[in-house]
Amino acid sequence: MSRTHDEIETPPHKHHGVEELEDINILKPTPSHFEKLYLQPEQAVAGNLRLTFGNPTPIALGGFLLANTPATIMLMGWRGAGGGTGNASAGIGSYFYFAAILLYAGGIGEWILGNTFPAVVFFTFGGFWGTFGATLTPFYNAINGYGEDVAAFYNSFAFFLVFMAVLCLFYTIAALRTNICLVIILACFTVTFPCLSASYFYGAVGMATLSKSCRVVGAAFAFAASMVAWYLWFSMILEAVDFPISLPVGDLSKYIKGKSEKTKRDMV
Repeated sequence: MSRTHDEIETPPHKHHGVEELEDINILKPTPSHFEKLYLQPEQAVAGNLRLTFGNPTPIALGGFLLANTPATIMLMGWRGAGGGTGNASAGIGSYFYFAAILLYAGGIGEWILGNTFPAVVFFTFGGFWGTFGATLTPFYNAINGYGEDVAAFYNSFAFFLVFMAVLCLFYTIAALRTNICLVIILACFTVTFPCLSASYFYGAVGMATLSKSCRVVGAAFAFAASMVAWYLWFSMILEAVDFPISLPVGDLSKYIKGKSEKTKRDMV
């Protein structure tokens, strides 16, 4: 017996759009939570890739930490690390296979998700660690290429560190829209790189004492950056497993409003 039009039930798939929208709203992080996970304020992007793929940020941070932390200890010379001369070549493997690779991987992941700022930071710092590792590797002939003129190498490499400092300064300014932890990390490196470049410049003219002092001070700031980064990384790991305790990272996005937010407010 045929059923009338009124008796026909609405197909279940008619409600799928509403249900999916509700699911997306449940999964969508708050502005402060988003900034904590991805190190940038949320911006509109097409699609739902952020709900599909994992968070690449702790991957990049993990690689950075396992290279930067021991490198700073070698530069400071703790317990004879670095031979007392700041020789950080013992960590060449970690510079390539932890820092460079994982920072590049994290940068690619952030780029795919539409997170421009962390992608740029991870790519450039991955490039730094790859450059640092290559400089210490004899195959690339970076140091031996100058022959016995070590001062020429020192003066040349120091300028690379000078412009890393400029890069970090710009990053620090941009990070004022993210969180306190990231600002501290980048501000520390804004001090680290000038100190390390000064160490090379002093070393080029034979001022060993000043060279060592600048190296140790620069490494100390980089070590401080590592300690804050460990805290930031751990806060992300807790979020990844939905741990009942959440560590604050000092959200700044609610204090420094974006240009788009101000424009919307002015249009109202």
